[in-house]
Amino acid sequence: MDLAEIYSRIWDCLDRAAAGKNQPFKTMQAATIGLDGSPNVRTVVLRRVSEPQSEIIFHTDLRSPKIAELSREPRIALVGVDPVRNLQIRAKGKAEIIRSGPERLEAWKSSPDHTLTVYRTALAPGTPIDSPDQAFGSGSAIAGEQKGFDNFCVVKVHIESLEWLEHSNNDHHERALYRREGERWSQSWIAP
Repeated sequence: MDLAEIYSRIWDCLDRAAAGKNQPFKTMQAATIGLDGSPNVRTVVLRRVSEPQSEIIFHTDLRSPKIAELSREPRIALVGVDPVRNLQIRAKGKAEIIRSGPERLEAWKSSPDHTLTVYRTALAPGTPIDSPDQAFGSGSAIAGEQKGFDNFCVVKVHIESLEWLEHSNNDHHERALYRREGERWSQSWIAP
């Protein structure tokens, strides 16, 4: 594969992941800079991608520590792995938090109800609890859809660089780097 084919394959993998269940890259690890300056990594679920806008989109709770971190420092890194095909995709960019407006409302309305349950709890993500039942049990549930929507936001990552690493052949690994330069991408091979 040449560099242009790999670039297309990256976006194809991400697009399929955002559109379907049980797809490689559906969940990615997102790294932010913690409020104390240390790194923080957690899993996010891809909800939408846009190659023309160079964006990766996920949803999260406004009360989440990652929102406080991204509000202070919007740089974010994402990595996903396809263990069957021995592929890795890395992305770096700047996060934009969509706290209001039609894009947020459309994302809420198009999300399956079972995924919205976490936004309807009285407890913010990361709140210490005595048992797992306490998170969704009596006294912690928020009544009504509006309260859940109040906690919901969209995070749009404006991608500045992409990396592809394929190590399916033990003798020949391939790694490619793509950097956004204005409206175009520079591309190069880099050592695995």
